[in-house]
Amino acid sequence: MNKSTHFQIFIGIAVFHHLSTAAPLDLEWSTSAGMNHYKEPIMQLQGPELGLHAKTRRLGNVPGVMGEADVFIGQQSYTSNTTGSMDGVTNIESRWRGLSRVLPGLGPTQGLYAGLGLHTLWNDMRGHSTTGGSGYERQAVQLWLPLRWVSDDAWQLETGVLLRGRHTSKLSQASQSDPDITNTQRHGVYAQASWDYSIDSRQMITPYVRYTYLGNSNVVTLGGTGWIEPFSQRWQLGLTWHWDNR
Repeated sequence: MNKSTHFQIFIGIAVFHHLSTAAPLDLEWSTSAGMNHYKEPIMQLQGPELGLHAKTRRLGNVPGVMGEADVFIGQQSYTSNTTGSMDGVTNIESRWRGLSRVLPGLGPTQGLYAGLGLHTLWNDMRGHSTTGGSGYERQAVQLWLPLRWVSDDAWQLETGVLLRGRHTSKLSQASQSDPDITNTQRHGVYAQASWDYSIDSRQMITPYVRYTYLGNSNVVTLGGTGWIEPFSQRWQLGLTWHWDNR
């Protein structure tokens, strides 16, 4: 992972830690296990991933405000109809969100929430595919506008619209004659559904399914060649385990 990605995740952790020490929080921790399937027009990545999650339903004494942090780490398999396949592709995704209730429901946490989300993604495709092709690192930083409906603490529906994203492909790692390219992404949406099931008074499991679509990026022209980050689709599904650490 490069210094820029390290810095982005470090800043998110530092901000979340500052909030947790500067004000009393109702902090909840959970872990998850699931599958990640990412697809572009000529290639796909798929494989298992593990997640660590933290959230709070209040910041200080402000009701109806929550902060959340998610980090997913996975080992993916790469396949392409032009460049063969490759195993052991590391994939790291992080999501940082601040949400405020804009439409209350009947319960203390029910209602409609809106806010801002920062997502980062890094995967390492360095190495050689089965056809001898060389891979490279890719990273993305995206700003999202999430909207979530929480009902009875039992199920949640969330959607988000991409405000702006930057995607960097380090093509020079695969070929010294190619430049590193940074594209701008302006079109994207995601949707997620989850359901909470209590095991006992201190434990809960939550199945989830998530779909993300990103449209074509802008075209970056270097040396008379146009470079684009193509549209993509991502499916993630899994199970989250929550525990009460109070």
